[in-house]
Amino acid sequence: MSGISPNQRGILAITASMTAYTVNDALVKEIARHYPVGEVIFIRGVFTVLILATVVFALRQTGAMRRAISRPVVYRSLFDGISSACFVLALVQMKLADIAAVLQAMPLIVSALAVVVYREVVGWRGWTAILVGFAGALFVVKPTPEAFNVWALFALGAATSSALREVQTRRIDRSIPSTVVALFGSICITLVGACFMPFEIWRMPAVPDVAVLAGAAVFVAMATYFMTIAFRGVDISVVAPFRYSYLLTAAIAGYIAFNEIPDLWSVLGAALIVASGIYTLRRETLRRRALAATAIPAA
Repeated sequence: MSGISPNQRGILAITASMTAYTVNDALVKEIARHYPVGEVIFIRGVFTVLILATVVFALRQTGAMRRAISRPVVYRSLFDGISSACFVLALVQMKLADIAAVLQAMPLIVSALAVVVYREVVGWRGWTAILVGFAGALFVVKPTPEAFNVWALFALGAATSSALREVQTRRIDRSIPSTVVALFGSICITLVGACFMPFEIWRMPAVPDVAVLAGAAVFVAMATYFMTIAFRGVDISVVAPFRYSYLLTAAIAGYIAFNEIPDLWSVLGAALIVASGIYTLRRETLRRRALAATAIPAA
């Protein structure tokens, strides 16, 4: 990506990541309609582990694997596995656009967790933005008796687990390569899929279906790689809002692949989530700039 600015590179990378995630989601949703959820997670996980392990070996990063066995990496991997299981369970039953909207609440959940975990101060404006975002998620979940979608709770579980994963990510030694961290997460996701085996009836998948899951694993690996480079050396306030492109790509994929059309409440909910997320991001950027401007220079 030479000849473009870091921010432009970041925007292209995060948009590519969201697109790759969308393709994976569509492929997994199709296969999971015909096979047990745990089996789908396990088979895709095996391929993802093989791909990432190959990359780690090719980049000669195996020496970092021993250092990666630490509490933050273990916790991050565990939350990664729980998030993946909740996501696929919801994915089978929900529209792609709806689950995409619920997942966009993750940055707001991270902000709320930061108060508890890192004792960060969030004023009334920040809490208002968080509450607006959660209200948007409720529009998608539809908690009324006649319209309640229980599977949306799994989507919320995926968003919450992803937020907890990101909190742990901040604690990981920065000298540990992202590919190694992703490899450990993929191993845990695969093991979580295997945990479903006693409760499901697994069967030998057809070769074309295995090929589809292998393709899904390739797109997951691509999405992970693009996400890794998206935020390096860029202005986060410029790049981060483009993660909401996932809402658009998911809506397009849902319509093309499954003839899904989001209802008005889901669209409104998604708009509230996006608006509150962008406001929270912008407010955090201004806060950091203010702190930097008032900092006393070192003598």
